[in-house]
Formats: sequence, structure tokens, C-alpha cells
Amino acid sequence: MKKILHLTIFLALVAAIAGAALGIANSLTAPVIARNELEAEKDNLKVLYPDVPDEAFEQVEKDVSDTIQKIFKVEGKGYVFKMKVTGYKEGTTFLVALDDKGTVIDYVGISNGDTSGLGTQVLDAPFRESLKGKDATSDEILNDTISGATLSSKPVLEGIKEAAQYQADKLK
Repeated sequence: MKKILHLTIFLALVAAIAGAALGIANSLTAPVIARNELEAEKDNLKVLYPDVPDEAFEQVEKDVSDTIQKIFKVEGKGYVFKMKVTGYKEGTTFLVALDDKGTVIDYVGISNGDTSGLGTQVLDAPFRESLKGKDATSDEILNDTISGATLSSKPVLEGIKEAAQYQADKLK
């Protein structure tokens, strides 16, 4: 009985030391990991804001919802949302820049796994240009679907509206 008690105490002590060591390692590496993730995203962010210095981008939130993957604050400009929406097949990953009023400053598609030629139109310049200047807080943005690619473009538009709503509710 005495041996079991000693082994139990020893095991608890080893587990506590290991847990503390992992906690310390996590606290030391978390800022480095966050900085590296931001560096990886900067190429895409620079497409939206090519004239903004790198230090003006700051990741403020991550994994907000199934759709909103990351949120970046852009000093003096507004926010950039990294979104992933499901479409006809695999869906679309994109960035949308919104000003403080919820107006779309710019949009850039990163990847799309939907039907080539139709669904992939959400990555093309005409769709991008059609979104610039639109009020993302209004339901009118949902009317800008691409004919023949509704199942790909509608989730993108709904995602942009979700980002604008999140910004209005949580980021002011």
C-alpha cells in the first residue's frame, strides 16, 4: 500500500512538472508563431493595400466562426477578413477589406475549388471590381451573384455580409 502511494505521488509530481514545462514553452513560442502566421498572410494583405507598410497590419482575431478564419486590423484603414465559405463543391477562400462603415474597399480571391469556368469566376477581376464600394451591411450586396455561378458567388456575398455584421457588432 505504501509503495502505491509513493508511485502515485511520484507520477503526480512528474505530470505537474511536465505540464508546467509545456505551459512555459507555449507562452514563449506563442508570439513567435503569431508573428510567423502574420508574415505568411502579408503577401495576400499587400494585394489589398499595396502602399500600407507591413507594420500597419495586426491580426486581432482568429477562428471567429466557421466562415471567418482571421481578422486583421489595418491601421487607419479598417479591417481585412480572411474568409472560407462553402460553395458548389469545395468553396472559396478570400480576403475582403472593409472600411469602418462596412463598405467594401477591396476583395481578393485566394482559392476556389468549385466548377472551373463558372464557380471560379469569384476569383476574377470583374467580380472583384463589382464589389468595390458596395455597402456590405446592406442586403443589396446579396443581389450581386454571378449568373450561372450562383452556388459559388452567393456564399461569398453572404460571407462578406457576415464580416460586415461582425465588424459592426464586435469591432467598433
